Amino acid sequence: YFMRYLLGIPYVNRPDLLRLAVNSVQPLWDHAFIVDNSEGGEISRRRKLWPIKVIRVPRLAPLTFSQTMNYLQNTARARKCEACLFMHNDAEAHPGTAERFLAVITEALRAQRPWGAAFTNYDTLAAFNMQAVRETGPWDINLPQYYSDNDYYRRLRLAGFEIIETGLEVTHHNEASSTIKSDAKRAFLNSVTFPLYAEYYRQKWGGDPGSEQFIQPFNSDL
Repeated sequence: YFMRYLLGIPYVNRPDLLRLAVNSVQPLWDHAFIVDNSEGGEISRRRKLWPIKVIRVPRLAPLTFSQTMNYLQNTARARKCEACLFMHNDAEAHPGTAERFLAVITEALRAQRPWGAAFTNYDTLAAFNMQAVRETGPWDINLPQYYSDNDYYRRLRLAGFEIIETGLEVTHHNEASSTIKSDAKRAFLNSVTFPLYAEYYRQKWGGDPGSEQFIQPFNSDL
């Protein structure tokens, strides 16, 4: 059984960490590309320095996180992929993880298991079943970064899809959020907007992540 898939690695800053991420998934290089979401397109201008393709979406870049996930999943759909893989640019897969992760996904598809996503260390390296993506719909772009994952994975589960916890080892450098931690402007903007997105999520699902009350979004008297 041969699985059709792609792997997208979004990039904003910290090319040193991106290099570690890319090098750690060498077995997947033939299906992988970087999405350059840096402010000035720094990776795009130096494409030849990278062992995989670099893409910068014309007239739209830089994309937010949720826009990027929609871009990856739409690209996977256009290429008739069965799975769409995603990796944080500050993640580093341990030796053997990429191959084992691919084997788990391939077997789940071959067995027609009703899965929506597969995790390693949470979604530092994750995969999405394109059949589930078609039924779940796009990521909510009103949540450009934080809470967008909580929203999407909740919707996958509500649609009846399993999230496979592989337990495979992937390091998330700097305890995650390297993009914000490495940019004072982004850190400031996040401190201002984070409460707004938290409130949007509460209004949408009737509670914080783990304490949601609604099965239908915005199921209130508003």
